[in-house]
Amino acid sequence: TYRDGTYTAQLEEFESSGWKDMVELTIEDGEIVAINWDAIYVDESIPIRKKQYSKSGLYGMLVTGAVGEWYDQAIAAEQYVLEHGIDALQVRDDGYTDAVTGCTVHVSSFDYLVRQCLAQAMQ
Repeated sequence: TYRDGTYTAQLEEFESSGWKDMVELTIEDGEIVAINWDAIYVDESIPIRKKQYSKSGLYGMLVTGAVGEWYDQAIAAEQYVLEHGIDALQVRDDGYTDAVTGCTVHVSSFDYLVRQCLAQAMQ
């Protein structure tokens, strides 16, 4: 039902945190085979994307008691959608999901952007 290719989508504006989420999604043989959820920062004070910033230990979610750094949680959400599809993510009204073990970050923008990419693949 989807055309093969790589599709991208990003939020229109930066969030209050200073980050703007983006998703790159690849479809092969009509199936999602890769998803990359990342973000850019509002100014050049953080010149790298959010996953790399988090991997470098600079985002600091573990210090606040989180179950994992942002990049770990993003990868968990990506993998979940690859295995179960976007509808299985079941985003609650507060922007979180109970579906993904080890993911306690807001996933509403991720859900929205994946759906934007899929809409592009259907055109």
